[in-house]
Amino acid sequence: MDTLNIDKLQKLWALAERGSGGEADNARRMAAAMVEAQGYVLDDIPGLLADAGLGDGAPQPGAGGFTFYNMDNPAHARAYWRQHEARKRKWKRDNAGRIAEVIARYGSEEAVFAPTANEKALDEAIEPFRDPEKDGDATSFDGSTYLPTPRMVDAMGAAVPWPDTIPAALAEHAVWEALWSDRNTADGNEQGEYLSHGGDFRRSHLAAMAEKLIPARDLSDVIIRLRFQLDSQGLYDDPQAVLADLERLQAAGLGQAPASNADSASNGPEGVQVPNEQTAPPPPPTASERSRRVREFLSTMDGWDTPDRHIAKRFSVSPSTVGNIRRKMRPRAHDGMRP
Repeated sequence: MDTLNIDKLQKLWALAERGSGGEADNARRMAAAMVEAQGYVLDDIPGLLADAGLGDGAPQPGAGGFTFYNMDNPAHARAYWRQHEARKRKWKRDNAGRIAEVIARYGSEEAVFAPTANEKALDEAIEPFRDPEKDGDATSFDGSTYLPTPRMVDAMGAAVPWPDTIPAALAEHAVWEALWSDRNTADGNEQGEYLSHGGDFRRSHLAAMAEKLIPARDLSDVIIRLRFQLDSQGLYDDPQAVLADLERLQAAGLGQAPASNADSASNGPEGVQVPNEQTAPPPPPTASERSRRVREFLSTMDGWDTPDRHIAKRFSVSPSTVGNIRRKMRPRAHDGMRP
């Protein structure tokens, strides 16, 4: 990793290998402490030194470290997975308290990942729609890998009834998100697909219901829907649904404002505001623009392996938003690419 002093490690390891007595033991302890701070273990040291560039065929990392785009190079692949496992060990060490809390809440690590009753029911409901397996492709159902088809929606609704209000859809969506988050924490922040196929399709459709599919009953529902879209920072963004809600409620006589002449008293003739002569600063990027930039970055060779928190800071979004975008991209662009 970037903070690992390879030169110092080489010297310590040479002393550990060729020294004698207490001198060799002390060098080995110091070398172990160096790499363990970065998540590596003692057995990784020979490989780390080889990865440092000894020989013309040694793999060279990009700006974001070793990526799965270089898996055709066996040495590069070994270096990538060594780095990947080190990151995971370090994350688990730094977040030991969070991991212990999750496991204690479920009763055991096995229980965290055990399929829930709803996952079992939903998996059974969509099983008749499973498509034949194809090498290198994500598992699909009824031709879909992310959003359920109408037939799948009906089947899932027969197994577990769908909510019929926006708040209820969001409440269930939050349960699925929490389950994914707990499993991700217990697994060392692998950012994997921790829900069953039925659970993942269910979560996706619940988000679509909250974003646009369920009609708002009143202005409170409209606000909830809009807040959900804004909080997603571009992941769920359908202003047309909000406009349709408002137009329907207005047609029903709700939300009408009394006429007022206050707005016509302005700086210019016939209520026209006089523009500010100073040049206004450019507006900050919208939520949709920030999400678009995140998606573009995740599509690059080095971007996919950059930690969520670094991407979030770079593009002024939340880490959870990056994680959601990553999960949404994975079935289309990345499923099946990792060994």
